[in-house]
Amino acid sequence: MQTDTNTQLVQAACLGDAEAIEQLLLQYQPTITRFARKFCATPEDVEDAVQETLWIAYQKIGALRTSAAFTSWVFRIVKHQCHRLLRAKKREYNFEDEPQDYDLGAADENVELYSALKQDVIQAFACLPVQQRQVLIMRDIQNMTGPEVAAALGLSIETVKSRLHRARNFLRQQLEQWNE
Repeated sequence: MQTDTNTQLVQAACLGDAEAIEQLLLQYQPTITRFARKFCATPEDVEDAVQETLWIAYQKIGALRTSAAFTSWVFRIVKHQCHRLLRAKKREYNFEDEPQDYDLGAADENVELYSALKQDVIQAFACLPVQQRQVLIMRDIQNMTGPEVAAALGLSIETVKSRLHRARNFLRQQLEQWNE
């Protein structure tokens, strides 16, 4: 019965019924938010991705060909928005733009070592599962407390601790050769 109602609501929204669009987006907003938490690094990015998704869905729902495709369509939009925000953050924190005017002794050797270490850290970080990377960023880079991370991601504190422990262990193993 619920799917019949949703189908009718999507069909009405596709035909331009503003009330149906609003009702549909309000109904899906919690689901979109939960989905965005899996792909966005910060709670602020989740909020931004959800708002952009709702706005895009509101503007372009008339272009949707079948009502059955609505859910997957919305999820593709939110996933794209999360990835867009992640790419923007990567550009914002581009390590290549860092000044290389530090003195670590033998400059040429240290620059090469620094560059190799940087590449290894980036690769190890990229190999982390999304959920572990998300917790690691929030705890160790953004300096959020465990309860803050748990609240932001809708997780228990124990889950946050477990993911953080796994992420740190993974990075430690991946970068073990640098510890010698």
